[in-house]
Amino acid sequence: ELSNGCICCTLRDDLMQEIEKLVNEGRFDYILIESTGISEPVPVAQTFTYADEESGIDLTSLAKLDCLVTVVDANRFWQDFASGQSLLDRNQATGDEDTRDVVDLLIDQIETCDVLLLNKCDLVEDVELNKLEGIIRKLQPNAKIIRTMNGQVNPSEILNTGLFDFEKASMSAGWIQELEKESHTPETEEYGIGSFVYRRRKPFHPSRLAEFMSYWPEEVVRAKGLVWLAAEGDV
Repeated sequence: ELSNGCICCTLRDDLMQEIEKLVNEGRFDYILIESTGISEPVPVAQTFTYADEESGIDLTSLAKLDCLVTVVDANRFWQDFASGQSLLDRNQATGDEDTRDVVDLLIDQIETCDVLLLNKCDLVEDVELNKLEGIIRKLQPNAKIIRTMNGQVNPSEILNTGLFDFEKASMSAGWIQELEKESHTPETEEYGIGSFVYRRRKPFHPSRLAEFMSYWPEEVVRAKGLVWLAAEGDV
């Protein structure tokens, strides 16, 4: 676990060091990396394509990038993106005074992936799913789209696929733009996204907790955690 940052910027050095350590242990055949929900995929992918001068770590000699996977919440897609028109209208240039928002980040994640998991399909009608998949296909015409429920997918669909094409990826606009940047701007600054961790040992009231977790505020993009429930009669 790499904490207090994102592996595409503030934790990039930590990521390289950990991968080097895992490879040198010689115990693993495959490394699956789960980045944060606000991570940009391009700078993470680029980490595997060059030798870092400061640390001296060359991931190209240690590991091969196999596949980039993006998970899309089919049930929240329109809510997060506001409308299909805003997704397809990609020819509008943004000036220097414009700032990107979470929509741009999520589009980046869709455009860059090799495999896209369209999750929570059981919560969406077939007509809406077909419409949604059509929109996604406009943004990413080459990725393999797999419909899933509860995130269940055959591991062979996302592991050891050989789908990542460096030559093709390195010619994309996003890849070139990232290389031209003097430094990578953390997503917390670029998109105005914040996060916090809540820990407490005092027990929650089960019914009130369940009610609270059923209605997330609109501004909450992603939430996860562990809740330990005491056995009946325990304090």
